[in-house]
Amino acid sequence: MKQDKIVELYRGELWECQLLESILKDNNIDCFLTNSTRSGYGPIVTPAQLIQIMIKESDTIKGTEILKQFKQNNQE
Repeated sequence: MKQDKIVELYRGELWECQLLESILKDNNIDCFLTNSTRSGYGPIVTPAQLIQIMIKESDTIKGTEILKQFKQNNQE
């Protein structure tokens, strides 16, 4: 059985990636964040560090549609 490749959907600040991660999971898209160090007190991120949202390649089309809506809603 072939496994899905993991691809980057979006790269941005921690707060927006966490919000988008929640929206993706609500739409049944498995995803995770990278480039953050988590501790018992929460994530520790340097100010200039960008976070990546990773998804399965098979979810790219649906994830891209959700990302487009997310960006439109944040511009208003």
